[in-house]
Amino acid sequence: MKLFLRHLGESLRSYPQIRFTKNDEILIRDSAISHLGHDNLNQLRDRFEGQAFFEKTMRNIGGLMALQKHLKVSPFDFNNANLKDFLPYIKVDGQRIDINVFEFGQLPMVKVKEVNNPIYFIIQKDSLTFLLCGYAPKTVVNEHLVETLVETSSTDELMEFVGFQHLQQIED
Repeated sequence: MKLFLRHLGESLRSYPQIRFTKNDEILIRDSAISHLGHDNLNQLRDRFEGQAFFEKTMRNIGGLMALQKHLKVSPFDFNNANLKDFLPYIKVDGQRIDINVFEFGQLPMVKVKEVNNPIYFIIQKDSLTFLLCGYAPKTVVNEHLVETLVETSSTDELMEFVGFQHLQQIED
């Protein structure tokens, strides 16, 4: 949390905030449940993988939907998406911008070898609230990555992004 506040503290209030309704959460939850072949939320929660899958799906789809809502573009149909390997992105003026949604209090983790496009960083404040930080071109992302203390990062080659002062907003 200390590093998070050091790099983001001053600008947290300036980021656009998008809040969804419980109905939006239910739509995403129902899609995750049916994707895993379950009939109800209890079956999903009975499996740890199911609950983790739902949380990851809510974070990724929620972040994408928040950005689409902010830009006033029509949301994608997540019922027809492959949620298992879902990596959120948006196209702006024909250019792909990957989306990195991370939890409030933590810095975003970036797979170093997978930075091929600009990245839009979004904070998931709670299950229904997202803060739209902004995007950075590939060069800015690569210049502002620092090593992380997370143990799994050595095998996945993950680093934390800290260049929040260099982020830009997409003009709607």
